[in-house]
Order: sequence, then structure tokens, then C-alpha cells
Amino acid sequence: MILRGCLAAGKRLHTPVFLRTTRTSLGPVISAHRHRALFTTDAVDPLSRVRNIGIIAHIDAGKTTTTERMLHYAGFTRSIGDVDDGDTIMDYLPAERERGITIQSAAITFGWRDHQLHLIDTPGHVDFTVEVERAMRVLDGAVTIIDAVSGVQAQTKTVWTQASRYQIPRIIFVNKMDRDGANWRKSVRDIEAKLSARPLVLMIPEYTGGERLEGGTLESWLDVVGMERVVFDIRKDSTGATVRREKLVAGNGPSFQAAADAREQLVEALAEIDQHIVDVFLGDDVDGDHLRLPTAELRAAIRRTTLSSQASPVLLGASFRNIGVQPLLDAIIDYLPAPTDRPLPQALSPASSPDWLSKADSKDSMQAYLDPSEKLVAFAFKVIVDQQRGPMVFVRVYSGTLDSRMTLVNGTRGGVKERATKLLQMYADTPEEISSIACGHIGVVLGLKQTKTGDTLLHPQHSSLSKLSKSGSKKHSKMMAGVSDTTEQPAIGLQLHGIDVPPPVFFCAVEADSPQDVRPLNEALANMTLEDPSLHISHDEETGQTLLSGMGELHLEVVRDRMLKDMKINASFGQMRVSYREMAGQGASAEFVYAKDIANKAVKAAMRVTVSLIADADACADSNSVDVDVPESLGMDESGSQREAVLVAITEGIRSALYRGTLLGFPVTHTAIRVTDVQYFGEDLSTTAAYRACASQAFFQALKLSNPVLLEPIAKTTILCPESHIGSVLSDLNGARKGRVLSLDDSDAECLDSTNATKVLVAEVPLSTMVGYSSSLRSLTAGSATFTMEVIGFGPMAAQQQQLVLKESLGYY
Repeated sequence: MILRGCLAAGKRLHTPVFLRTTRTSLGPVISAHRHRALFTTDAVDPLSRVRNIGIIAHIDAGKTTTTERMLHYAGFTRSIGDVDDGDTIMDYLPAERERGITIQSAAITFGWRDHQLHLIDTPGHVDFTVEVERAMRVLDGAVTIIDAVSGVQAQTKTVWTQASRYQIPRIIFVNKMDRDGANWRKSVRDIEAKLSARPLVLMIPEYTGGERLEGGTLESWLDVVGMERVVFDIRKDSTGATVRREKLVAGNGPSFQAAADAREQLVEALAEIDQHIVDVFLGDDVDGDHLRLPTAELRAAIRRTTLSSQASPVLLGASFRNIGVQPLLDAIIDYLPAPTDRPLPQALSPASSPDWLSKADSKDSMQAYLDPSEKLVAFAFKVIVDQQRGPMVFVRVYSGTLDSRMTLVNGTRGGVKERATKLLQMYADTPEEISSIACGHIGVVLGLKQTKTGDTLLHPQHSSLSKLSKSGSKKHSKMMAGVSDTTEQPAIGLQLHGIDVPPPVFFCAVEADSPQDVRPLNEALANMTLEDPSLHISHDEETGQTLLSGMGELHLEVVRDRMLKDMKINASFGQMRVSYREMAGQGASAEFVYAKDIANKAVKAAMRVTVSLIADADACADSNSVDVDVPESLGMDESGSQREAVLVAITEGIRSALYRGTLLGFPVTHTAIRVTDVQYFGEDLSTTAAYRACASQAFFQALKLSNPVLLEPIAKTTILCPESHIGSVLSDLNGARKGRVLSLDDSDAECLDSTNATKVLVAEVPLSTMVGYSSSLRSLTAGSATFTMEVIGFGPMAAQQQQLVLKESLGYY
């Protein structure tokens, strides 16, 4: 196969990097153009030689820096990109290069050791957590990067939890081991204590003294698996391409003993969770000697425990100084899974259940088989709108093969058919056209106009689509009679699990500068929301304003800058404000009769709606419950389709009404809605449209009668601050910001003011008081403190504060 031969050529380029012999150096690198050609031919490696991986970490832990070194050592780039210089491959947006942070996840494909790697570099800022979420949805493995100085940080725990939710195997790379204050042992302790993970320490640094490394001393470490000393001669070769491996023997003194002790601890940790390694260890060939345990057996045990997510290998390095990245690439190949090593993706088949519209738990569970010979099943996990190419849909193919010019059925959008006009392999922002995307691989599809993030794409002849019999299709059409064209059609066929998008917590008004700018603004907003599912656009009917909602201040600032600077949109953005929620204050009931003439045709419907508070609702979720009681005898249709259609219409009416409360028009949450006393006035009068409108208006009346209250978002804030400034920070939090301090502890990490001991302060604070907190904290601490913030849910607002918010928003109360 052409690709396999080319990969072999690629291997020759970086064979010196991972040979376990004497001193070697990296050979000549090929151009990016030539390298791309090596890995985008029609020949495809077996799935066992594919790795779909992501880089996840807290902001500024070194994700992009590490990725840039990977690309260089793999022969993809001639020079190493630098985040500070703004010349990295992965951070290609102007906003990313200007701010020095990753905003959008970027995908790239390259080769290492005869394997093909699809790598996604993800953001580390909490405002862009949805980028991490949708990357996790399609990854098979991940590399978690930890700052050796700061240890496990707030966003590290967040992305680790996201990976755990998808049961993604991970390896851990402790970065920045060359910096002052780097603490290897503390980082390992953090992994156990804060991530609740079992670390498998594969390397230990050679200390020059004590537990803490001082800057510039890390040039070697001990590989406890192969019992070798790994040395990077960065003084002679600053690119880090020159690596020397020396076999450790008993005569090496303390180094040999340290490696032997670490190997013993590694074997014992594996023995607790892997029976096979115990059998080998107690066998005649090893006879209980940790040093005689074959390296191949040890690596196999590490791989088994990693794939089962029972443990995570821990490596170390200093990416900025070009140290330790090649062993990390080797570990990706050795320990992270291929697509064939992962469990089959679970899917749902809503079409197999006739009442799926009202009973989500009745969906049948299915599996998408990882088989190139099966009919196509693909998942759209990301969309980018290009000015020349239109929507670029990133997909992961789970079954079959996606060919160019193929017709696809979007089951999530009701079975709409679209044609894949072109297929691309992406190298960050540089595309290359390919003829097909094979099973288990990631690629980009052009020509899909209606596909969004989280959609499932199927072959037109997929077996799950054939379950929709002609009679079932007719019944489905009958149930949906009266549903407007703007209503999103129900899903059909096999459905892969989608992506959870958290609710927005900040919003601002946006307005075109002139009538001629209205259309470009609307198109830009539509494209931005297509790219970013965590962005929401709404229209305030009272003020006529268009409201843009997002995940945080930085999120909306980036969106504003992209629209004004990159897209050249002439628009004005209002002040940043917090997005509240509304909730029923007490139980209330309203009976409503809807009777109107629509298009010279009389319609009529009636029902009673009761609302009540859900006392034990999850504070982190926009949780509501809707219970619709439609009499079995409603209508004269023996098949029951009339009753089903009414049930669907009422449910849709209630759910659409939940998006806008009665106080300030914010979404309603933590509220239980029950619909009873549904009346039927004949087929001509009681249409589904009438029931839908009646349900919405009855809900509004009941909510008004319940004395609704406002809920405000609560942010868990972690502040790293010198002890000398902690008094000022505490006073500010307890006073003007109405916060509640949860803990105040000592920290082993270094803050910007290294002359004082560092404190870690954790508090829950109303998000509305945290707008602009970054500037305030700099003023309070002379720029020596840092903080992270995460919205953890919505809490009740004090009555006095609610009156102030209502007066500020409405101008009266």
C-alpha cells in the first residue's frame, strides 16, 4: 500500500529519535507539503495503526507548545512554532495569536512509528469547554498535561471529568519540569488526590538535590520500564532532537537503585489491577524479581490497565525546552487505544418506538459496529463556516466508508438528504482533498447545508432507516399534522449520542449600525451559532433587541472581536450582563380557553395547567418536568393517532414557553408542569396548532400566578493569592461581591509574587458580581494573584436583590 510505504519513509526520518541505542540525531525533515502528501493517499492503514487522540489541560499548561514539538519531530514542520511569537500551526485564528491562547479546537493528521495520528488540540479556558466536550465525543484516547509547578488545577479537573464521562483512556504528561518550583512528587500526589486516578509512574527525574528542581537542571531522567537513563543533549542540539539512552546497571549507584525502587512500585501498582502480570511475576522465569520482569510484559500490562481506564501512565518533560516529547509520542503509540480497542459506540433507534416523541426512555439501545463493510454511520462533531467553501463539517466515521459525492441521510434532522460534494483532510487551517474517509478516521465534509454539531449521518440504505415501514411513516405524518414548517422535525433511524452543551450565563445586546448592515449581521450571527453550539441568539420582543448569549466574558469578547475585526461587521455591542433563570415561586393553576379565528377559520382548545417548584432539582441543570394527561377517549380516531398528535402539540407548546419566563424573559427552570382537563371541540375546531398555542398561554398564566422568582448563576471561584494580600481579597469577596468562602488553605504552588507564602481561597460567588473581576483582583494584589471561575448552578436571589435587578432591567418595579 502506498500509505504504508510512505509511513515507512516517515519512520526513517525519525528512527533516531526513538532508537534505544547510542547517541543519535534527527535526520533531515521534509516540507509540510510533501509530508501532507505522505498521509493523505487513498491507501489506509489498518485500524490498529490509527490513534484518535486529544490534548487536554488547564490553560497555559503547554498543550499547544507540546503539539508543535510533536509536529516538528514527526517531520511535519521544518521549524518549531512558538505561542509567544504567534507562529504556531495549531493556533491559527487571529484572536488566538493575539491573546496567546487556544480558542477553537484544531485537528491535524501526522505519522509516527508507522502509525497514523489524528490529533485534536483543545482549549484550556473554561469559557470554551464545549470545544473540549465535542472533541471528547470522538476521541479514543487523550494526553492530559499538568503543570509541574501548579500541579492539578481547576480546569484540569474539569477536562478530566469530561474524559471520564466518555471513559477515555488517558496518559499524563507532567510538563514544565525545567521551571523554578517544579515538584514532581507533588504532581503525582495531586493526580491521586485531586483526580482520583491511579498513576503509573514510568519515569523519574534525576534530581540535583532535594525534591524540587531548579530551572535548567532537567536534562535526563530514569526510564523505569526499560531501566535506562534518557538524556537530552540540549546544550549541543537545542531542538531536542538528539536523545541518548544509557542502560542502567548495578554499578550506576544511586540512579540504578532509584530506578529499581520505582520499577518495584510500578509492578506492585499493576499487580493490584492486572492478574496476568501477577502470573508472569510469580512464574519460574521471573521468580518474583522485579528487575527480571520482561520489558515487553510490563508494557503490555501498562497498556491493558490504561485501555480499561483503571490507571494512567505518567511521563515527564519540558516541552518549551524541547525535552521529553518523543517519549510521549512513543507512549501514545504503546499505551493509548486504536479504534478497535474501544467499546462499540452506543446508539438509539427512536424510529423503532411509536411513542418516542413523548417517552425518551422507550428508545431501543443499539450499537454502531466498527466495520468498514457495514453501511455508513458517521457523527458530526464540529462545524466551521469558511467564506469560500461554506460549512466545513468535521466527522468521525464509525461504520462503513464515507466517499466523495455520496448522498447522506441526516437522521437527526428528520431524514433530510444531503450530498458530500468534497472530502478533506485537515492540517489545522490547511485542507487537502481526499477521495474517502475510512472507518475509524476523522475528516471534513463539504456540501452539507443543514448538518449541525451532534448530528448523525447515515447511508440511505442503512438498516435502521428501513424500520420505518410505510404504515409507520403514514402514522408519523398524521401525528405531525398541523406542525409548522419552522418546527424541527423528529429524528429517525439510528442515533449516536449527541453532545451536552451547558446553558449560557452571560449575554449582551447586538445591533447593526445601519439598515444596510442588518443582513450581514444576521448572516454572521447565524454562522457563529452554527460553529459554536454554546452561543445562543434570542430576540427581545419588548425592546426589539437581538441578544447574544455565551459561556463567559472572554467567550463573548472573542465573538465580538471576530465579528468586528475578522468578518468586518458594522455592529454595536451592549454591556455584558448575566443570564438569569426564572422559577415558579409556589404552586399555582390556571385554566385557559383558546378561541380564535386563524385565516378565517375558527379554532378552539381548552386545558388546565398547574405549575409547582421542584424542590430537589439539580442546581447545575436546567431541569423541568412536563406531565400531560390527555384522556384516552379524546377524539374518535380508533388508532389513537389523534390523541398522540394532541399530546405532542401540548408538549411542544409547553416546552417552547419554557424558553421565556414572565419576569424578564429568561428561561424557566426547576419547575414542574402538569396539564389536565384537556377538552376537545371537534376535528374542525381543535387542531394541533390550537392545542399548542393554548398550552403556551395557559402556562404563562399559571407561572404569573405562582409569584415567580429569579435565580442567579453561582460561580465557584478559586483564587491563588500571596498571603500578604489575602485580607483585601477576603474583604472584597465577603462585602461587595456577596460571596461565601468555602476554604482557605496553604498552597505548594508558586504565584507571581514569590516572596510571600501562597494561599488558595475557594468561594461561591454570584456571577453577576464577578463581571470585571480580573481587573479588580489585579488592583487588590498588585498583579500577583490569579483566579479561575466555573459556574456550578443557579441559586435563589434575595428579594431585595431581585427588586434591584427588575428595576434596572425594566426601569420600574
